[in-house]
Amino acid sequence: MNRRSIRFVFLCEGSSDQALVPHLRELLSHCGAGEVVGTSIPFGSVRAPERRSGHAIARKINAVLSTDSAFDLVFIHRDANTVGPIARADEIKRFMDEVRLEPKAPDWIPVIPVTATEAWLLLDETAIRRVAGNPGGRQPLQLPRPAQVENVSDPKEMLRTALANASGKQGRRLSKVRNNFGRQRRILLEQLPVGGALEQVPAWRQLKQNVSAFVRT
Repeated sequence: MNRRSIRFVFLCEGSSDQALVPHLRELLSHCGAGEVVGTSIPFGSVRAPERRSGHAIARKINAVLSTDSAFDLVFIHRDANTVGPIARADEIKRFMDEVRLEPKAPDWIPVIPVTATEAWLLLDETAIRRVAGNPGGRQPLQLPRPAQVENVSDPKEMLRTALANASGKQGRRLSKVRNNFGRQRRILLEQLPVGGALEQVPAWRQLKQNVSAFVRT
């Protein structure tokens, strides 16, 4: 049986989130897609025409797809933050309802980490210690269990603290570690293991179900 080839674009919140593209490719392949080609574009880098009507993000999505409409699938990344995943999914649907392409708009799948992408990076203590430069450290990191990680109100700050504690550094050396957070976050995202503890996180399971349903249809 021939498996469908898929070309997708990942519209993400920031440039560091582009590291999720290989994981989305892997997820599509795991769910039964054939050849998968993906690219990413941060929302902030898109210039959309200024209009009084329509939401700014919807205009940016339209601008991207109007330039290259050959995508089969659009992943739209928005952290749930304080509004929650259901409200965020409804918001994304409203964005896509504003997108108008001929002859047909591509399918789309929301990517909504709860409460933020950093929550997914709190699941691998070994990786955190390695990225912090102290793989053999024994400092307690007090990381949440996978099933509870979505209850963390500020996963970004928790990740900052975990990396700082894992480094074992103090004083000026600790300040250097804290200033390196962006790079450390990107490495953790690049090395995010698809499967394992991540399968216990509801937002990831929902993403996987949506991808599986798209490939089947």
